[in-house]
Amino acid sequence: MRLGGILSMYEHWDNLSESKNEISKSDDEAIGGGGAKAFSVTKYSPFWTERFSFTSAVKLDSDATCINVLPFKDFEGSSKYFAIGDSRGRVYVFLRNGDVLIEFFTTVDSPVTAMVSYLSMFKNSSFVVTGHQNGAVLFHRIHEGSSGEDWNSNSVSMEHVGAFDVDDSADPVTLLEVHHVGRVRYVLATDLSGKLTVLTENRTVYGSVIPTSRPLVFLKQRLLFLTESGAGSLDLRSMKIRETECEGLNHSLARSYVFDATERSKAYGFTSEGEIIHVLLHGDIMNFKCRVRSKKKFQMEEPVALQSIKGYLLVINEDKVFAFNVSTQHYVRTAGPRLLFSAGLEEIRSSFLSHRQSSSRNVGVKARPLIASDRENLLVMGLGDGYFGVYKSKLPSLKGEFNTMLWSSPVFFFILFLFGAWHFFAKKKESLTAWGPDDPFTPTAAGQNSSAKEPSFTEPARRSDDLMDLRRRYVGASPYRNDQSSRAPVDGGGYRTTAQDHNNYRGGSGLDSSGFGNRRDSLYGNNKVMDDES
Repeated sequence: MRLGGILSMYEHWDNLSESKNEISKSDDEAIGGGGAKAFSVTKYSPFWTERFSFTSAVKLDSDATCINVLPFKDFEGSSKYFAIGDSRGRVYVFLRNGDVLIEFFTTVDSPVTAMVSYLSMFKNSSFVVTGHQNGAVLFHRIHEGSSGEDWNSNSVSMEHVGAFDVDDSADPVTLLEVHHVGRVRYVLATDLSGKLTVLTENRTVYGSVIPTSRPLVFLKQRLLFLTESGAGSLDLRSMKIRETECEGLNHSLARSYVFDATERSKAYGFTSEGEIIHVLLHGDIMNFKCRVRSKKKFQMEEPVALQSIKGYLLVINEDKVFAFNVSTQHYVRTAGPRLLFSAGLEEIRSSFLSHRQSSSRNVGVKARPLIASDRENLLVMGLGDGYFGVYKSKLPSLKGEFNTMLWSSPVFFFILFLFGAWHFFAKKKESLTAWGPDDPFTPTAAGQNSSAKEPSFTEPARRSDDLMDLRRRYVGASPYRNDQSSRAPVDGGGYRTTAQDHNNYRGGSGLDSSGFGNRRDSLYGNNKVMDDES
């Protein structure tokens, strides 16, 4: 009974397999005979949309070459504008919500290969420096009108200030950075050959130097930079460069770098071996050290572009974008960036475009990977075919707990040491001064100045209070002989002494009478002087 049931089940499965084979054959025949094809239209990927909120999207008809987020902020502290340079030497300024504000020609029809912006000393104004493929470096100014806080306002203007005095026939400019020294600003420009040129705001050349390896990124306000093979520093006074190799790089070349958004000494790079590296750069221009903290290989096709926001690293190539988590606890030794997810650029683009618009991309021409951010949560990313998306990060930024950041920090132990030293010396000083006198009046001196008949105050608890009371009540003798204020007050009663009593008093007083006058003045100013015998 059981065997028969098992055999019947096998026969049923055989029939099903034969029918499936027939169906597959008929499908193949239909496809081979020119029948309709079935294909996937799009795949919904929640990784990107759940972690980044869509703000706007823009499209350029020309080939975009660089992006820069302008330093204008709104009342919430978010960046308001971003600029895109193209292959025709033009700069487009967009509002964060996608409105086109400016289409500006930089006076040079060479592609814009690098761009940097910084705030001016004047209100609602900033400067934009553009580097071009022919080696030209141009200086521009962007001014925002008084109604710039309004989203619907288009009161943003851009003007050309001038060109820096550099050789226009030089190699393409690959990197621009601004260095502040007080109120003086220097522009650091690097070309494809590795030549580093320092420019001033007067559009003159301060100096130039050629390092052995091409700089890839500058550490802000430190004049330290990472190169293809190591690290270096620049001394502005002498225009000398110091270079060193990065420990652990193992002679591989770095393609691009980006510094961490929160910790300036941390940087992330992509090497020629297809590795994501985590680099630490410590020190100053005189003494610095570069060391590779971690190295991990990923399957990414070059070229790539890197950008950092708070707690995360974004790497984009021609087809995909990769998100890495770089935030760690202070007491945990990090193993480098950890991959969170990856998303295809076509998938991201299809979230705001129809299938026909998204699939009409020219496959023969691959776009250059471009990405920029305000290092907080705003992200501008090239999606191919001239499209750019503006997103806000919803990724949680890891903040170390109080116990993690404070109790394990060496600064906390140093503060504890200072507090203990202060407490110890304060107690020591109090113990040394507790046996000394509270004031310069000692009981011996007080006894000499007081009358012999007065009792001496020997109670230590009341000594200070009694002496202070004596100070308040004692009025020193006047240095003037006939000063009215130096005499003791006289009772205004009718008591008068006779001449005999007066002479006896003056004779027995034991005082030197040579300092007193022979004439006795009246006690009252309007009475006549009376004889002693009257």
